Amino acid sequence: MDIFQIIFVLFIVIFVGVSLWYARKGSTLQDFYVMEGNAGPFLIAGTYLATWVSAVGMVGLTGVSYSTGMVTGILTWGAYPGFVISAFFIGNKLRRFGQVTLGDYYEARFGGKNIRLLSTIITIVGLGGYFISQLIGSAVITETVLGIPYNIMLPLMVAVFSIIAVCGGARTVTVTDTMMSCLIAVSIGIVFAPVFISSVGLETMTKYAATKPEFFTATGGGLVGWGTIIGWQVLWCFGNAANPASITRAYLAKDSRTWVKAIMLSLMVVIPLVWMAQSTAAFVKFVHPDLSNPAQALIWAATSTYTPRIIGAFAIAGLFACVLSTASTQILMLAFSVSRDIYERFGTFKNEEERYKKSLFSARLWIGIFAVVAVILSWGRPTYIYLAGNFGSSVFAAAFFPALIMGLSWNKTTKAGAYASMWVGLVLDAVLSFYPMIFLNKPLAWAEYLPFGIHPVIWALIAAQVTVIVVSLMTQESITKEQLEIYTVCQTKERGELLTPKKSLVRYTFATAIVGILFLLVVCWYSTYAA
Repeated sequence: MDIFQIIFVLFIVIFVGVSLWYARKGSTLQDFYVMEGNAGPFLIAGTYLATWVSAVGMVGLTGVSYSTGMVTGILTWGAYPGFVISAFFIGNKLRRFGQVTLGDYYEARFGGKNIRLLSTIITIVGLGGYFISQLIGSAVITETVLGIPYNIMLPLMVAVFSIIAVCGGARTVTVTDTMMSCLIAVSIGIVFAPVFISSVGLETMTKYAATKPEFFTATGGGLVGWGTIIGWQVLWCFGNAANPASITRAYLAKDSRTWVKAIMLSLMVVIPLVWMAQSTAAFVKFVHPDLSNPAQALIWAATSTYTPRIIGAFAIAGLFACVLSTASTQILMLAFSVSRDIYERFGTFKNEEERYKKSLFSARLWIGIFAVVAVILSWGRPTYIYLAGNFGSSVFAAAFFPALIMGLSWNKTTKAGAYASMWVGLVLDAVLSFYPMIFLNKPLAWAEYLPFGIHPVIWALIAAQVTVIVVSLMTQESITKEQLEIYTVCQTKERGELLTPKKSLVRYTFATAIVGILFLLVVCWYSTYAA
């Protein structure tokens, strides 16, 4: 075994070992779901960062940066306002309400089982796309490192994801996520990316720019349409803000102060980290312009002669950590969406002990079921990474965000309004996204056939937002006292909470920008002058 294989295997052994250790301790159902709501800011920041930094950004979208230019790294920048929206306007209010899933909130806020079932469907569709992208990314990485064919790696990788999720639920996932976040930030953002960029050299970039100036434009010389660029900003922003795998991390937090600190801390790290990864992929183009699979740009860089082998080995471990941390959270949330929102809600139990045992078994069973389904859907499709992930994000942006943000911030939002909005967003986004793939032989969510080339998610999001407002205004008489009480609970600030929205938002955004810029300046300086 060479150094790449040794470090990779050691990485797997450590994280599976941590998961098995937590499994020996056992847990209550509430601990399995949300860690009893006792997580501190460092753990919340770790799991949030690890959930967000995934195969989509580190494998799929770095392939886009390799193909179309380093400036296309801005395609992910829309997610950063999504962090702020999650921190101040969604996650903190959901945390005050408490529970486990978005289905819990939707049913309590609007009443009725149907809206909980619809939220479960949307969660499965959206997170399913995300999870498939993680599984594809993991198999691509491990195929390169271990030399085992892609289709053989699929079941092996999903087994690792499942073990971590099954063993201790939210506690195991949160602890391992935080460990992996540290590995990702150090191995990729601080060490690997600057070293590779320095080895290639700015002179090489200058020579490439002289012959291919279009590579340094926002659209890659027209390869990426402005409608798509704007659409990706929207889907990453609102999709990230309403992604249940991310915002339900708020239920883990001790209080809203902890939640806000955690999101701002993760934002400080993620901006320079992702930018350095995108830039590294673009630098690969300068020295290897004909890479057969653009999604392997960072993998090629880590295994090339431009990177010392020990640094490259840890970079590969960091890339896999991006996938593993996100996938374990997603498969856990997929299982929760069925076990909690369907089995627990519609099942009958003799007592609390029976409910605990059967619900825990159901959650673990569904982890296995989703693992098998994901392997089948990922079979032989290693190029669908960012497409599958982007579709998942667009589903949350269009189907979840309007109903969620209006329900949390407008007391006149009704069940009919939210229900209609979710259906309109889901159906319209799916139809507009799949139409070019089915009928035009174009990629998923190809936007050029739509007016002005505007991405499908924007049309779906606008339609869903208009729907929730119009239908709610038409059905005001349906609002009940219980629904208004839930709305009031979500607005009630906790003692010592950091939410005087305007001042807190400005203060935390400013602090995040300063720290992020300083970090980026340090790694850019290092990439220029490091030996």
